[in-house]
Amino acid sequence: MSDFKFSTEPFLDSDQAAAILRIHPKTLQRLARHGRVIGYRVGKLWRFHRSDLEGRNDGFVSTLDSDTAERYALSTTRARN
Repeated sequence: MSDFKFSTEPFLDSDQAAAILRIHPKTLQRLARHGRVIGYRVGKLWRFHRSDLEGRNDGFVSTLDSDTAERYALSTTRARN
């Protein structure tokens, strides 16, 4: 049997979901691709449920491995300069 549960909760797009976590949408998509965040691929698009993201921003930075955190820090530094 499948563990799939039908949900009537609306989906968020990458921009909306990333705003909740306060990260860049591409970072969120990469985390979903690697299974670090629950996301649903619909064609080329990623969709997320708010309930799957809640609580993620409490210790979110600690869930990033050091390499990803370093790349993210470098990319945001370059973007500001």
